[in-house]
Amino acid sequence: MKTMKKAIMAVVAIFLLFGVASCGNKTPEVSYNNYTAIIIEADATDTQPATTYNEVIGLLGGATDASNYASGDGYLEWIVGTDVYVKITFESDVVTQKQQSGLYQSIYTTPIGEKGGLWDSIIKGLGYFTFYASNLFGLLGDTYLYWLGLLIMTLVIRTVGWPIYAKTNDMSLKMQLAQPELSKIQEKYKGRQDQASQQRMQMETMELYKKYKINLLGCFMPLLQMPIFIAMYQVVQRFPLTNLSTFTSDPNVLMNNNFLWTDLGNTNWLANLPLAIAVAVLMFLSQWLSQHRTKSQQRPNQVQSAQAQQSQKTMKYMMYFMVVFMGYISLRSAGIAYYWIIGTGYQLLQSYISYKNMQKRQDQLRRQF
Repeated sequence: MKTMKKAIMAVVAIFLLFGVASCGNKTPEVSYNNYTAIIIEADATDTQPATTYNEVIGLLGGATDASNYASGDGYLEWIVGTDVYVKITFESDVVTQKQQSGLYQSIYTTPIGEKGGLWDSIIKGLGYFTFYASNLFGLLGDTYLYWLGLLIMTLVIRTVGWPIYAKTNDMSLKMQLAQPELSKIQEKYKGRQDQASQQRMQMETMELYKKYKINLLGCFMPLLQMPIFIAMYQVVQRFPLTNLSTFTSDPNVLMNNNFLWTDLGNTNWLANLPLAIAVAVLMFLSQWLSQHRTKSQQRPNQVQSAQAQQSQKTMKYMMYFMVVFMGYISLRSAGIAYYWIIGTGYQLLQSYISYKNMQKRQDQLRRQF
């Protein structure tokens, strides 16, 4: 039950995180949410009057330059770094005009190249690769196909990450071989909570890991892929919003975002529904095969502990959650759906190849240990 409660708490935390991220920020700050909260006189209504000088200051904070404002008339300017500029014009103390550059609702709605720093340099590099891959690095002449660039980028990144995937699988096989002896150690010290017994159990466990050459740091190896996968997710979201002048000086270049019946920059859920269903099906198949193959590696007479059984149930619930969650995200972005279809399909291929070689590797490890 403790494992189940932890899983439920994790799911709740994810929803809370998304909920907090979607809430508007009304503390004094030059931000997208605060800027959009400013109502100009032409758009004012009885229920939403035009924003006054004091209200603007309450939203954006003190202006960087107020030299062009006096007695309720003129304009204020806010300059944040080298990216953000805001200008608010007043007449009789109410806003009549507003303009800005560099403010976006979130990082995922920010065109590539609009921000600086190391992280965005990585995003821009992946964007460059996607752009030039979209016409096969010049082989297609003036034809640029976004779906092709996204396909090549995804396959290249997944292939680069394959050694980490293979190393993780190898460690899983070693853990399976060590599991019977590990269960004996746990059974040996079952119910013994004194410090001396706990220390001996830890020492015997570490000796077992050393025998099977299991490095616990290997559990964190998949995390090495996370930064690049997050960067790729941002590229897919931001690329359709980006002016191609970020990648080329040729003003005549046009990117073809069409794919089958839709546009890979499309956010219409109805048009994205078939792709979202494909994402959910592939994700479910990937998770189901993974669990099925794990069960097939267990010995026929091996009795699972209550904790192991509970962990399996938790993994099943998390599988369903991930399928629904990824399907929902895919409804909101055709590009993300397409990217996940490629990635999950490639992962299925990786799993198949690894599974075919698993028995050979198991026999090799048994002879080794």
